[in-house]
Amino acid sequence: MYASNAVPASVPTAPRTPDLVMDLSQARVSITSAFQGENAGGPAYQIDGDAHHSSLSMGVTIYSGTRETVDELLKRADGQVARIETEYNDIFVTKRRNELTMSFQLKGFDYTESVTNLRDIDDLPVAYTKSMTTALAYPNELKKILMIGLGGGSISTYLGRAMPDVSIDTVEIDPGVITAAKKYFGIRDNERVKYLAMDGRVFLKRNQQKYDLILIDAFHGGYVPFHLLTKEFYALVKERLAPGGAAVFNVHDGTKLYVSTIKTLGAVFPSVMLHPSGEGEVATVVTAEPVAADDVLTKRAAEIQQKYAFRFALPPLLEKRSSMPPMKEAELLTDDFAPVNLYDAIGRERRKKK
Repeated sequence: MYASNAVPASVPTAPRTPDLVMDLSQARVSITSAFQGENAGGPAYQIDGDAHHSSLSMGVTIYSGTRETVDELLKRADGQVARIETEYNDIFVTKRRNELTMSFQLKGFDYTESVTNLRDIDDLPVAYTKSMTTALAYPNELKKILMIGLGGGSISTYLGRAMPDVSIDTVEIDPGVITAAKKYFGIRDNERVKYLAMDGRVFLKRNQQKYDLILIDAFHGGYVPFHLLTKEFYALVKERLAPGGAAVFNVHDGTKLYVSTIKTLGAVFPSVMLHPSGEGEVATVVTAEPVAADDVLTKRAAEIQQKYAFRFALPPLLEKRSSMPPMKEAELLTDDFAPVNLYDAIGRERRKKK
């Protein structure tokens, strides 16, 4: 699974040092296998020791287990609610007062993937999730949305509840994450909202559908998987955008990887806009065509807000825009050159020493 957020759950800042750098050669083998469909049969996973198996049909995960209601979860004592071991992740669901958190454990560190307010389903407790919704102002129209990366499904739930006339596909590589989100976080498939178990890049390659907006919030531990962070992947995203469409990426700032990501996006898309969360993440919006003028975007944001009445209003979110960072150290990321872990480590070590 590619996590929705990479904020460490149990430590203030997870260090990025060379000993935490994943072996990219192994990653390339696993991605090659995914493209060849070697995992098409649906991986097994465990929830609190019980074996399960995902039932996959064209990437669709079918779940018929028992769901926990909000009232049941609120009555639970604070602490661990569930542990789910899958082929991809070691998932923990924990409760603290009225908040339910999904986190992954990797190399001894816990990373928060999603936080849900059990008493207020339309809340977005994590700052970057609000910033990601800023992208709604950029497409010419909003009829079909794709999201890559699920976590607990806070963004897809927020959009699905507010936009009853829009269809939303969410792609998540780990079927165990989808099962956990359905069991504990209340996500639901319906005729408009679908949850698909598949690697995001594989899905885009196989699926010719065009989308007005694509949201990419995919992390493994503290970094984006390299195959979702290259010029070739971005070109594929652009191919799947409808005319006048836009995409938004959750990117962590302050590293060489950050500026290299922006440079690579700029090599594919004609416009790149930065909307910082204020907590270390930047909702990086790109458009299939040159971006509309500021006054057009402002008017569009107001119209969309009036139509859908989002809890977190679009116009003020749109105003939170930052300028491009210095690009002196940026490098173009390609399928043949994407040392994402190392760039992330370099930047975080520099911040740590300040």
